[in-house]
Amino acid sequence: MTGEVSERVLRNGVNDGFLVSEAAQPGTPGALALEQMQKIASGGNWRYIGSQPRGKMEIPAYYGEEGKRKKMGRFLMKLYYLLTIPISLGILLHSKRIHPAYRLTWWKKIVFGLRVVRNRHRLRTANSYKPLLVMALKLFELSPEVSGVVVECGTFKGGTAASLSLACKIVGRKLIVCDSFQGLPPRDSLDRFAAKYKPGDFCGSLDEVRANITKYGDIGSCEFVQGWFQDTLPHLDRKIVLAFIDVDLEASLNTCVLNLWPRLVDEGYVFIDEYMSTDYCALFFSERYWKENFNRNPPGIIGAGSGLALGEYYIGPWGERKDHPLQHATGSAYTRKSMSGYWAYYPSDARG
Repeated sequence: MTGEVSERVLRNGVNDGFLVSEAAQPGTPGALALEQMQKIASGGNWRYIGSQPRGKMEIPAYYGEEGKRKKMGRFLMKLYYLLTIPISLGILLHSKRIHPAYRLTWWKKIVFGLRVVRNRHRLRTANSYKPLLVMALKLFELSPEVSGVVVECGTFKGGTAASLSLACKIVGRKLIVCDSFQGLPPRDSLDRFAAKYKPGDFCGSLDEVRANITKYGDIGSCEFVQGWFQDTLPHLDRKIVLAFIDVDLEASLNTCVLNLWPRLVDEGYVFIDEYMSTDYCALFFSERYWKENFNRNPPGIIGAGSGLALGEYYIGPWGERKDHPLQHATGSAYTRKSMSGYWAYYPSDARG
């Protein structure tokens, strides 16, 4: 194929990489390749752009030596992922603290875990199945005598909610699904993360979310709260045992923490999805934030910067991920209301 090939990598919905060629001029080898692609585009793991200025077309990124290395890297990651599913289910769902009231036999835990794995692949979600197992385990360990609901802030297409609803059915708790169902809100000029997104990103309609949970979860365990967080969460007058906050933006995280933390029971947990950003996680270590808003020391957060240790290989930081193509961050980060992330050792104060 003639013509210059750009090094710009595109991404589609399943994160397959593509290189863009501008060589599809009539009568050239590029044009013949374009014609071939038109015939088979619907059956491959890449997609045809169509008529674009200067005859652009997409070529799978596994063309060439660099592409072969990427393809092999993806294959190894998928192989590792598949081979470790049984080990992950066995380890992450094993705990001496699981409350006997739930009657979770070994078989019931495996069946539950496999349904969570299935949901991860049937529904669009950016989360791995592993942090969902961790959240479920925390619910299984809580005594049924501790009253409270589970809250999810930011549900996208309902993939995580479907799996959480299965756990809620087992423990007899309600899952409160909070979302605008219009995607991300308008940008806040003070929000450092807002520039990465545009309003409306990650939009899933209420009907779509309901349908996904009905098919893959337990709709009977769910209640839905529609609207912007600043309008709805102040009115969520329920005790909370676990909150999963997947909201991408600093402003939204702030709104969720301010409104959910006072309702969190002492044994309750807050999980976040944007665990790879140390700036984002810094909220849970900020002495000023917790002093001004809750008059307490910061709780800290387990998994800040790298996620929970769930059998993956990831050394970070996130900005250097392209230099470590076989490493993969998958997980979450969480805190508990009774935890502390406060540094108190200042010997110079003691010496006067």
